[in-house]
Amino acid sequence: MARKPFDLEKGAIRPIKRGLWTAAAEKLSEAETAILSMEKAEHRAGYENAWTRFVDSLEGFWVRFYDEGKAQFSSFQPWAGKVEAVRKSEDLLQYLIQARHQSQHGRITMDWEQGKLLIAPGFNGHIKSLQTYADGTYEIDAKPLHDGLPEAKVVHSPGKPLLPTIVNKKFNQAFAPPKRFDGQVISNRSPTGIARTALDFYLDVLKRALEQFQT
Repeated sequence: MARKPFDLEKGAIRPIKRGLWTAAAEKLSEAETAILSMEKAEHRAGYENAWTRFVDSLEGFWVRFYDEGKAQFSSFQPWAGKVEAVRKSEDLLQYLIQARHQSQHGRITMDWEQGKLLIAPGFNGHIKSLQTYADGTYEIDAKPLHDGLPEAKVVHSPGKPLLPTIVNKKFNQAFAPPKRFDGQVISNRSPTGIARTALDFYLDVLKRALEQFQT
């Protein structure tokens, strides 16, 4: 008689075998998803929630990565100790660690630029009068120079997100938004720019660890 595979019980949760640092890598995927959520956010609450998920996921990666590594390989801790030294010495990495500590206490680590109104951006013509109202509406009497040109509009620019200085009152420490990483000036110091720089660092850490320890 031919062998047959077992039938799977209805509603069963099938076990799977995870590879080395798969659980840690899942946290980096969560961090990437959080960055994408920030880039697509339509309101501040969504942006701030995504930022919190990012810093939580990033530190979650390190905890899982370090715990599994030291349990699996006797030579892992000296190797990871060099990475930990970088985590402590680089302002960008320390900043995100502190942001995660702050998020654990329920505080949002984000500032915002002052909002402003853009009066008739790109408009070419004459504006006779303009009245704005507290409910977010406006009335404008304007005439383009020529027929067919765009009408005058008032555009609300609510302000871009800014990383704040994080204050650790317990240890009387302040962590300013990072300006440099790995000896270079950070070209994109927006929250998403900082996030992607950090994510690339940890992706490289995981890549190098797999090359070093995977059997």
